[in-house]
Amino acid sequence: MVRRVDFSPKGTEALYREREGKLLIELELHSMKQIFNSFDPAPFHEKELDEDAEVYIYNIVGEFPLKKPLEIMIYVPPPEFNQETEHTLKEAIRNHFLYKKVLTEIDLRRLLQRGRRNMTIAVIFLFLCLLMIRLLSTLEAGLLTTMLSEGLTIIGWVAMWEPIYVFLYGWWPIVQKRNIYRKILAMDVSVSPGSPHRAG
Repeated sequence: MVRRVDFSPKGTEALYREREGKLLIELELHSMKQIFNSFDPAPFHEKELDEDAEVYIYNIVGEFPLKKPLEIMIYVPPPEFNQETEHTLKEAIRNHFLYKKVLTEIDLRRLLQRGRRNMTIAVIFLFLCLLMIRLLSTLEAGLLTTMLSEGLTIIGWVAMWEPIYVFLYGWWPIVQKRNIYRKILAMDVSVSPGSPHRAG
């Protein structure tokens, strides 16, 4: 497991150390392998991040406004620290969250495509319902006619709910997730030997 440093769900800035005007998202590793998914057989520079590390970084970045300067600081054991290690960790984090951003953009595109398709279907269905209501209005008024007219009105507008939900509310969580991934990709990633307790 990756050791989380100074994490609290309260998300107050006072709980995080600051360096050069940026709040630090700190992770302490006891081994390089800790930050990678142990079930992923790919080489280090292609491996997926450990799920705990990904969620930890994502959640902290999501706690702050997107304009808030943040930096990821990773502490590794001194024997494992070198330029290759530093490069590997930076590339792994970048590649992982770039992949997540791409998947999120695909999800957004599919959602909007589905919304447009369903909106077209719903509008046609509503039109047919209203047309049938107009035809029923030419018949003799009665309980059955009234029930059919009211039922068609309800069904027609209910059919509109799903596409309306997509365009009013459904897209926003995905856009927010994409923006967080973009923020992570734009953040500096630093690698330091030792422990945060000894870092100055």
